[in-house]
Amino acid sequence: MTEHLIQQIRDHANSEPVPDLDLDGVMRRGRQVRRRRSVARRTIATLAVGALAGTALVVASNRGSESYLTVRTSFSAHDAKLVSAAYRTGGAFSRGDTLWFSDPDYAVELGATIQLMYYTSDGVVAGVTNDDAGDVKRDYVYVGTDGSVRELHLPGKVIPGTDAQADRYAYLTKEGSGYQIHVVEASTGDELATRSFDAPYSWAGWSVPPIGLTGDFVVVGVDNHQLVINWRTGKRAADVPGTQLPVTGGGRALGGENGGVTYRLGDSSALRSTRDLAAVAESGLDPWSMNELSPDGRFVETTNTWVGYDEQGRFTGVQSADGKAVAHPVVHVTDVATGHRITLPGHSRTYGWTPDGRLMRVDGTKVTTCDGATGACTSRTVPDGPGKIHMAGKYLGS
Repeated sequence: MTEHLIQQIRDHANSEPVPDLDLDGVMRRGRQVRRRRSVARRTIATLAVGALAGTALVVASNRGSESYLTVRTSFSAHDAKLVSAAYRTGGAFSRGDTLWFSDPDYAVELGATIQLMYYTSDGVVAGVTNDDAGDVKRDYVYVGTDGSVRELHLPGKVIPGTDAQADRYAYLTKEGSGYQIHVVEASTGDELATRSFDAPYSWAGWSVPPIGLTGDFVVVGVDNHQLVINWRTGKRAADVPGTQLPVTGGGRALGGENGGVTYRLGDSSALRSTRDLAAVAESGLDPWSMNELSPDGRFVETTNTWVGYDEQGRFTGVQSADGKAVAHPVVHVTDVATGHRITLPGHSRTYGWTPDGRLMRVDGTKVTTCDGATGACTSRTVPDGPGKIHMAGKYLGS
């Protein structure tokens, strides 16, 4: 099953069209506050879409050849503290061209379809396209909890790494036989550091390795291990074992077989294992599980069932490691510090995270968040509309 997941990653990296990334999701504990609503309109000129092999695709305008995003916000910059607090506990989710910071009253319309979102401390790095079918390469913009929107000039087809606890993102470029790390302040676009490294990479399919960012460390998914570099000093730290997409948060990263161990970055000390949750198949396959670290590094979500989809991408059910139907799948949530565990109903595509480490899920227009320590959940309803609600935080969707 590990090989199947790696093949999925390669297929996603190599596919020219951008698929509809189901960034499964959910929202915040329902707190009701009356707010003054205001509408701000902005225009971003000459927004170019970074494409494969350096091809520049332009976001088409309905008013001619000029390219732009028309940005509309439902809150003012004066509400930034309220929006930021809601976002921390409730995360971000989107439908069509509209992004919400936890509460439907905190909306930003971008004028282009939002395909994926990654958390920073006070905003998201969002992948967007003007093609509703998802057939055009995405560009990236930064959307702040103050309602600001800024285009990001990421080269080619890259997947950035972001830090949910800091105003930063990172990406890689080719440099000779190796690569260069770029760490950027998300809200301003100021480049904070560039660091070079050389390492063999062949496994995932992107032109540069996948990257994670947390605290002082960049984690790079190269061949045979995960390379760890202190981006402030440029010095290498202890590698994290395991060939995988970096999963980072709170100064930690997942590694080892199936990402089943949480490591502290810097010295790669093993903090907690979830390997005992891996499913063993009667067919003799190696034990298998899927692990996700919360953005703050406090919790690990583990699933040991397999989610099935047909050729049209329609959900077909949940199966065990032996291929048997599972009627009531559950996810396991482990507290890294204490080892305490809870279970919640769902499978590997059910839950995402909020920036502060709450699990979130979407069921139609109902958005729910759950405490990772107790399992207590609260829900609220999002206004109905066309299309599916997606949530922030994952490389691949369903």
